[in-house]
Amino acid sequence: GPMAAYAVQGYAPKRNAAKKPYSGRFFAAYDTMHARQYDAAFAEWEARKDADLKDYWPRSELAYGFMTHHLQGGVPNHGFTHWWTMFNPRQLLVHAQLLKAIVDVGNYDWTVREFVLGAFQQYLRNQSLFGFWNPQRDTPEPMFSNNNYHPKSTVIENCVFPALGRGNWASSTEGALQGREWAIHPWEAVSIESLKRRDPALADQLTGKSEKVLPGDPVLDVAVHQGSSTELEHIPTASLDLVITDPPFGGLLHYSELSDFFYVWLRLALKDKYPDYFRAEYTPKSLEAVANRAREPEDPDGFYQRLLTQCWREAHRVLKPGGILAFTFHHSEDEPWVAVLESLFDAGYYLEATYPIRSDETKGEGEFGSKTIEYDIIHVCRKRTEEPKPVSWGRMRREVMADVRQLQAMLENHAKEGLPAADLQVIR
Repeated sequence: GPMAAYAVQGYAPKRNAAKKPYSGRFFAAYDTMHARQYDAAFAEWEARKDADLKDYWPRSELAYGFMTHHLQGGVPNHGFTHWWTMFNPRQLLVHAQLLKAIVDVGNYDWTVREFVLGAFQQYLRNQSLFGFWNPQRDTPEPMFSNNNYHPKSTVIENCVFPALGRGNWASSTEGALQGREWAIHPWEAVSIESLKRRDPALADQLTGKSEKVLPGDPVLDVAVHQGSSTELEHIPTASLDLVITDPPFGGLLHYSELSDFFYVWLRLALKDKYPDYFRAEYTPKSLEAVANRAREPEDPDGFYQRLLTQCWREAHRVLKPGGILAFTFHHSEDEPWVAVLESLFDAGYYLEATYPIRSDETKGEGEFGSKTIEYDIIHVCRKRTEEPKPVSWGRMRREVMADVRQLQAMLENHAKEGLPAADLQVIR
């Protein structure tokens, strides 16, 4: 719908040099000059969108899905019917020109262009109608700060090449550049607390919580394959020592539907280079192991469990007899845990051990405040060498009681140490 601009944040180098408050930054009213600038960008977009920029912006509709049509009252009902409607005309003008330059400018090797596409993907998050201002941090917040398509009542438009700020083109390239630097000179983080136990004198010379250590190990070439984990035909049977995975959380997040936000832009640059992967207008979704009520309205949970079981079975096939399957899971509700464990046992594994660890706060339900889960559980599993045998009720009762007593002692100890209630629920 209609939008009206009302404020601008700017930066004045002279004010910063003069040690003025707010480090040279300031807020000002959106005036006639700013309106003329926007109108000029709008007119330029209208003139170029079907001319030299016609191949560099997505025109597809939002694919019907759970994240787009079942949540937020249906995102199209807020006016976001096509992917390009998630950007204003000036943002579209910027993105289309950037993408055109990445693909066409100069005689650069294609691997270099793909490298820059990684920065472009990050920049898309920071320059859309789903960005908003965070007054607590005094910074912009990008798209997918929470993993959804929740429309914002007040949005911000970022600058492209400012001297400072979060989410501009320079900051969007930082991660790619740092990753390349790490690939050339890899390092590992060593905690200062760990170093104190090994070399107190050295630890006293350092500050912070960790220090980078250069082990001198080169980063070797690896093979990366894209496809469904239900079919790992490129991996020979009984050939792997270890499988590490991070399964989806039931129906909590639908990654393919979130990925379309980036995919519809990236495919414009990649569809001719990799037609097998980028010919389709949207990401593949039919074999995504999630409980999606939009795609599987009859029995989404059953569909999720069937696909997850098949993923475990393929991992079982490629593992050596003594191999290990390790995965993390992060959920506060019982049903997803039950589905994962049932599918695991159906695929021929047994649970060897579990380890609670500090969780990735961007995953699961981590955006809802201090009472949320702060721990993931690492599950370590092995292939069953024989089928389970029935046991008497009395024996099973004794084994369960022994496990409960051990668990009770652990929970009581963690409660004394101040472990949040949500974490205790996960461990239970």
